[in-house]
Amino acid sequence: MSLPRRAAAAALLVAFAFAAAGPAAADGAPPPACGGRDLAAGLDLTAAMAARADELTDAQGLLWRVERDGVAPSYLFGAIHSTDDGAAAIARKAAEFAAKAKVVATELGGPFDPVDRGALAAKLFAAAIDRDDDTFLPDLAGQAGARVEAYLGAHGVPKALAHHLKLWFLAASVEAPACEQAREQANLPEVDEIVAEAGAGANIPVVGLETADEQLAALEAAPPALSAQLLETSTRLAGLDDDAYATMVRLYRDGRPAEMIAVVDALPMLTAEERAAERRFDDMLLVGRNQTMAERAAPLVAEGGAFIAVGALHLPGKSGLIARFRAMGYRVVNVW
Repeated sequence: MSLPRRAAAAALLVAFAFAAAGPAAADGAPPPACGGRDLAAGLDLTAAMAARADELTDAQGLLWRVERDGVAPSYLFGAIHSTDDGAAAIARKAAEFAAKAKVVATELGGPFDPVDRGALAAKLFAAAIDRDDDTFLPDLAGQAGARVEAYLGAHGVPKALAHHLKLWFLAASVEAPACEQAREQANLPEVDEIVAEAGAGANIPVVGLETADEQLAALEAAPPALSAQLLETSTRLAGLDDDAYATMVRLYRDGRPAEMIAVVDALPMLTAEERAAERRFDDMLLVGRNQTMAERAAPLVAEGGAFIAVGALHLPGKSGLIARFRAMGYRVVNVW
């Protein structure tokens, strides 16, 4: 299980992989709705939010105006790698700003047609497969390995294949609930795609702040032991990923996605070791990428009129994009 990772980390490649490799939805079949319970219901988040104060500054809101005298304002938009209807409605609202920009920047650029998605999926699978070695060893041996095998089998990954897929890929891939995978395979657009399509539709340049290779490297950097811990947590708490996804989507709709960080810390069913693994993985996929995104977005913002859309958890906190642009001398003001 990895709770905030779906919205903030390098999940777009994994989403493309499932959309390209999974079975096509039946013609005329309505896309499935996602269920899951709200993990935040009944939790007292006061202590967890206080402990994470450095990461929860500027955590209210999804659209921010970046301004400086003499330069046309730019916008930062917090996206989510989801096809959820409510999230899509937020994206269409943000797309009104994107369609008036001079340049639109997302994590990987776009919009992506089926050929693009297939190429990205092929790149991911090529990096994830190890034909020669048993990827479970030594971190998932014995009973632990058997439990993870069964869990992956229930998610459509047969044992023979699972033992030749790298653990970082398995840990990232099983976190998306089946309903979301089906929606992606039905070609429902994610928030990022809606923004990119708005820019392209208005004949505005759409650029990427990262390359696919860089996102892939961020995933590959996860040590096998850490990925094994995430897989064991998912196995031990089967079904909680669906709840985590539902909670993340609800918080996103409410404009408070970063609060998911505190929800993870406050969950009573997680052990201290499991919380530490979640935090370590998320830190790996956030902090360094925040710096890269800010550096590459900076010249676009300096020119004025840019619309920057990245995963919502890249915006708040003392290492987030909002703080980084303030440090560059810009005023960053919440719009909604």
